Amino acid sequence: MLDIDVVRKIIKNAVVSIKQDSDGEIIEKTWQRIIFYLLFYILPILLAIVVWINNIYLTDMEGYLGTGIAIFTGLFFSLLLTIGSKIKAEKENVNVDQFALEKYKNNMRQISHIVLYVILLGIFIFIIMLANSIFTIEYSNVLAKLLTSIAIFLLVQFIVALFFILQRFYFLVFDEINNIL
Repeated sequence: MLDIDVVRKIIKNAVVSIKQDSDGEIIEKTWQRIIFYLLFYILPILLAIVVWINNIYLTDMEGYLGTGIAIFTGLFFSLLLTIGSKIKAEKENVNVDQFALEKYKNNMRQISHIVLYVILLGIFIFIIMLANSIFTIEYSNVLAKLLTSIAIFLLVQFIVALFFILQRFYFLVFDEINNIL
């Protein structure tokens, strides 16, 4: 059975992880918080409004959108499966630096929270695309515009979250390189 509280927890954990730096500290700098809100909330809202005003419909881009979301969502499912094994391998290393291991686990935790959120967004976008295919044929252009605006909002958050995952991997890779060298 689908537990809505788990969905809420995935969203909450992802937003908290996105707002943290690679050390797990909440980002307090004003300009970084402004950039977060601009990218994660304002930009998606603005693009959803632009789509509504310009009468752009989801049916015009369903093929591209569906393919892109499916590819990324599938890749992230496989990434989630490897995160646990990577942490386990690091824990079993007898020469591991505990501070480096904790930082590594924190980065992997943040990545897994954001990846779960991206997968969830992908699922929501597919549901909206399915609803668009079923209901807008029979009903109205207003419903088609509404579903398109919602899909664009979620798609922009999906893309922004991809950049946050990329940023976490950047920190993770260079922390590992610094530990080796």
